Amino acid sequence: MADRLDVWTYEIDGELEAAYDHAVTDDERAAAGRETVAQHLRSLVTANKIRAAENWSEKLPPDAEIRRVWTPRDPAALRARLDDDDLAVWSEDDVLHIVWRGSCEYPRISGGVQFLMWPVDGADDLWEVSLRIRRLDESVISVYVCPDAPTIVAEREWRGKLAPPALPEVSELQGTLEEHRLTFLGEPRTVALYVPPGTHGLIPAVCLADGQMLAAFAPVVEAAILAGTCPPVAVVGVFCAESGSGDPRSHEYLPAHDPERYAAHLAFVTDEVIPWADERFPASGVWLTAGASSGAVWALNAAQRRPDVFSGALGLSPGIPPETELHALTRNYVGGGTLESGFRWSADDWATKLSAAGAKVRHVEWAGGHDIYWWSQHFPPALTWLTVRPE
Repeated sequence: MADRLDVWTYEIDGELEAAYDHAVTDDERAAAGRETVAQHLRSLVTANKIRAAENWSEKLPPDAEIRRVWTPRDPAALRARLDDDDLAVWSEDDVLHIVWRGSCEYPRISGGVQFLMWPVDGADDLWEVSLRIRRLDESVISVYVCPDAPTIVAEREWRGKLAPPALPEVSELQGTLEEHRLTFLGEPRTVALYVPPGTHGLIPAVCLADGQMLAAFAPVVEAAILAGTCPPVAVVGVFCAESGSGDPRSHEYLPAHDPERYAAHLAFVTDEVIPWADERFPASGVWLTAGASSGAVWALNAAQRRPDVFSGALGLSPGIPPETELHALTRNYVGGGTLESGFRWSADDWATKLSAAGAKVRHVEWAGGHDIYWWSQHFPPALTWLTVRPE
């Protein structure tokens, strides 16, 4: 049986990282006299810094999209770069530099790139990450500084000079976006409902995992609907669990993690959320699933399990490849970023196996990472492809 207090090492994108049970806190590990995640991460810095120093003058390996690089930095030059701000992000050739000023025990960068920040030698308040990135000029990368996940203390969006323009979004919704409270297994669960403006006739709908993302997606979707590049679609966002022991989101979204909880959550969506939503807009009866990260795993598996309810699935950056035999009864829009290795491989696997099963598949990639920016950019074109059938 696995030791839930254990912390071990794995390698990703040339960097040694800590793996552990996210349901266990470092306080629990310390109380049991065990190595904490923070201690384990500190123990890896020296080895990772040696690797990064060797990478400073080296090109990316042919099979790599990103590698950390390092060289000693001048604190005064970095402070000048920051000026009066606490976060600076800039590029030099194919290297993206990130510097943050703050007090913390090993902050982490999340968003489009995800790395532990290192302290700058000779400064007690500066932290840095430098990354050599393939196709950096084409990339859009959200940068979040997280001293204590999921807390974000600073953020920037870095955009390469050759990156595609962002999709338009409305400054104020003409349609409706409302939050409601339903009950799932005796606990309140937030459900958001977006209905586009000026609907004439019946319209399809999509059920979005991690429904809190709908606030970011709705302005982009509505702009596409008003421009005529996306058909009118209602979106129901089912928020992830707000409380619970361990990692309740994984219990509900990953079928192999907790089969009973996944099945119960899927039944909640199909038997309660969808009938509830169908009464609140002119529903055509056509439903899709959508999600990102673990939510993509939920969406793709939900459509596979209930093709009688869902005609298509949108899965962006799925964290786990398919674990059961697949069928061809639904259309599937699947994608991953070049800078999110494991999620990109998983998306590739979903696309390959769905295609092999005879399903209709659109497989996309973007020059970026595990990033809500890119998920929002693919949401409208995915809905168009999933709902508009060619003659």
